[in-house]
Amino acid sequence: MATDNNYSLGPVPMAARKGVLSLTMVMLGLTFFSASMWTGGTLGTGLSFNDFFLAVLLGNLLLGIYTSVLGYIGASSGLSTHLLARFSFGAKGSWLPSLILGGTQVGWFGVGVAMFALPVQKATGIDTNILIAVAGLAMT
Repeated sequence: MATDNNYSLGPVPMAARKGVLSLTMVMLGLTFFSASMWTGGTLGTGLSFNDFFLAVLLGNLLLGIYTSVLGYIGASSGLSTHLLARFSFGAKGSWLPSLILGGTQVGWFGVGVAMFALPVQKATGIDTNILIAVAGLAMT
């Protein structure tokens, strides 16, 4: 029988858990994503400084509280998002959170590929479809 190196069916043992530095790098990678910067730039130019500062402060506060609770639950239990959904919603009910999470990842992938392909096409004139295919393969 094959070993489950991803701990998809049970908690991650303490010895296999990642440290703060590697998880921080993952979170910084999510933060310094071109689509996030584009959204922030659009938001910043559409609001006054005080409104922009308030929107950023409130948005980050809400997101920080939400992710802190999720991080605490995950760190305490050692369980993945999918296993936590199964315990919360049951084996049949866990399909909905998994579908939503999968859908966001497909969208994230598509936005990332487009954020690369469109500017490169404008700068080089290379066909957008070729750039999308190459970037999609490279990201995969």
